Amino acid sequence: MIRNLFLAVIVVLAISGGPAGAAFIGVTDDPLTIGGGARPIGMGRAFGAVADDADAIFINPAGLATMKRPQAMAMFTSLLGGDVYYTEVCAAIPTSYGAVGVGYISTGVNQIQTIVNSVEVITDYYDSVLAFNYSSGLARFFRYADNVFVGSNFKIFNRGFTGGYSQASTGFSADFGIKYIVSPYLNFGLTNNNFLPFSLGAGLRSTGGLEEALAAQTKLSAAVKPVPFDGRLLLTSDLNLPAQSGRPVTQHFGCEWKATPNLALRAGLDQGLDSAAPGKASWNPTFGTSFSYAGFRMDYALHPYYNDPALATSYFSFSYAGEPWLALEGRVE
Repeated sequence: MIRNLFLAVIVVLAISGGPAGAAFIGVTDDPLTIGGGARPIGMGRAFGAVADDADAIFINPAGLATMKRPQAMAMFTSLLGGDVYYTEVCAAIPTSYGAVGVGYISTGVNQIQTIVNSVEVITDYYDSVLAFNYSSGLARFFRYADNVFVGSNFKIFNRGFTGGYSQASTGFSADFGIKYIVSPYLNFGLTNNNFLPFSLGAGLRSTGGLEEALAAQTKLSAAVKPVPFDGRLLLTSDLNLPAQSGRPVTQHFGCEWKATPNLALRAGLDQGLDSAAPGKASWNPTFGTSFSYAGFRMDYALHPYYNDPALATSYFSFSYAGEPWLALEGRVE
């Protein structure tokens, strides 16, 4: 239990960049680091050029504009033997004026033993983000680029500690994304996460007056459906370029095979930051599958962390897509 709790705290600090009560101004990530439901996780988190589900709000904000059906999704899991909880819910609706969506992620660790003023206390850590999205085809604003889509998120953050040690931080930032559908067999994506500058108020401010900037990154993505496989095989790749120095470039690769119209198999390679050495990255294989029927879909993913099979985490997400409603014309499936 002590080992699991220690590892759980490491994971949270790797996601958050450290507690808001640290005595310095630093750079911190947001909970969107995990990003998306079990489908993209099973594909090594290489999903920026696909992003065609409601969880596109966490991956590429422009992806919602390519949806033809309203969709809702939820994912619940526990990391490292249940010490770290993780909840994700999102919904999106395509309209004749563009797509709108909302997403919420909550994660944290309960019952952390720590020392405050030489006294041992029990405290809970929480970290959440609420995202609002608008996305549309570029042709809505310009009379060209029918297959180019743009979108943006506005994100509100809330994190801190409660219990024996109390500290709270709030803040905001934004993401921007582009999705280019070249053909039914080739997509490209570009995402700029947390692009609002700290000098304009973006970032986190704590109740104690401390401030943290949110880590920014640019993500380049590609997705290909090789013609000989008649659209049943999907190959994807993402390249994450951090804006801050000292953080490594990370790569992600994934594939999806449509075994039947209702059954899909997935695999990928996810390169993530090493919790013990943030300047380094480690590779981890991922696997996944899904089953869909009558608009319902259940996705499963298995993702080891830090090259340790004992830290493998199972993700389950559930989604429902309604009937096509106010779909934009001319979209490519």
